[in-house]
Amino acid sequence: MPDSSPARKKRSAWWAYVILGLLVASFVVLRVMVKVYKVPSGAMLPTLVPGDYVSATRGGEVHRGDVIVFPFPENPDQLFMKRVIGMPGDKLEFVDGRPIINGFRVPQCRVGRYDWEGRTFELFIEWLGDHAYGVLLDGPVDGGSCEKDSDCSAMQSCRGGICGAVQGPWVVPAGEAFVIGDNRMNSHDSRSWRGGIGRGMPISTVLGHVAMILLGGFSGRAAAPVDGPPILPAGAASLGPAMEKCLKEKPAVTTPPAR
Repeated sequence: MPDSSPARKKRSAWWAYVILGLLVASFVVLRVMVKVYKVPSGAMLPTLVPGDYVSATRGGEVHRGDVIVFPFPENPDQLFMKRVIGMPGDKLEFVDGRPIINGFRVPQCRVGRYDWEGRTFELFIEWLGDHAYGVLLDGPVDGGSCEKDSDCSAMQSCRGGICGAVQGPWVVPAGEAFVIGDNRMNSHDSRSWRGGIGRGMPISTVLGHVAMILLGGFSGRAAAPVDGPPILPAGAASLGPAMEKCLKEKPAVTTPPAR
C-alpha cells in the first residue's frame, strides 16, 4: 500500500527542492563560468571556421598553445580569438609563419593541400607542449635546411635550421602573451599590431579559454573539442590518412626551453 504519510510527503518535497536548487546552481555556474562566442573570421582556420559557435571557460592560467578570447588591445570593444604562442620572457621569431621560440623550432608535420573558399593552403599539424592542432601556411614553405644565413637563397634567412622569410625577433614583456592565428599568414595578431611593430596582449584581460565547438560552421563540427587535430571539411576528407600518419609521428620534444 502506497505510503501517503505526512513524513513521506515532507521527504518528497525536500528532495524536489534539492533537485531544483542543484539545477538553479548549475545554471548560475554555467552563466558565470562559461560563455558562448561566434567565430567571425577565418584567422583561426582550420581550427575554427567562420560561423562556429564555441564555448569559453573563464578563469585558469594561460599557457602556450591555449586558444583564448580577449579584447583587442587597440580597440577593446572588439573581441579576438587567437592561440597563445609566447609567454613573458620568450624570444619569438617566425620563418614563413613557422614559430621559433627561444631558438626552438616548434615541430610540424605536413598533411597536404587544403582548399578553402577558392584559396589553396598547405595544412600542417603543429605540436606545442601538450597541444596538437592544425595550421595553414601559404604557398611553398620548404626553403631547405641550413646552419647559417649564407646557406639560404637571397631574401631568406636561417632560423631554427630552416631557410625562409623571417619575422621578428620579439621578446614578450612581463604580464603579456604573444598571440597568433592558426591561419598564419592571414591573421591580424601580435605580429602586426602597433602599426606593424608587434606587441603582446595583457594576460589580465583574458575573457576565457576556448574549449569546445558547440555548433559548427559546417557539418561534423558540433560538440567537438578545440584542442586536437582539425576537423576536415568534406572537400578535404582525403587528407585524413596523412593527418593520422602525422599524429602517429609526434616528436619526442614539443616544449620550448626557458629563456
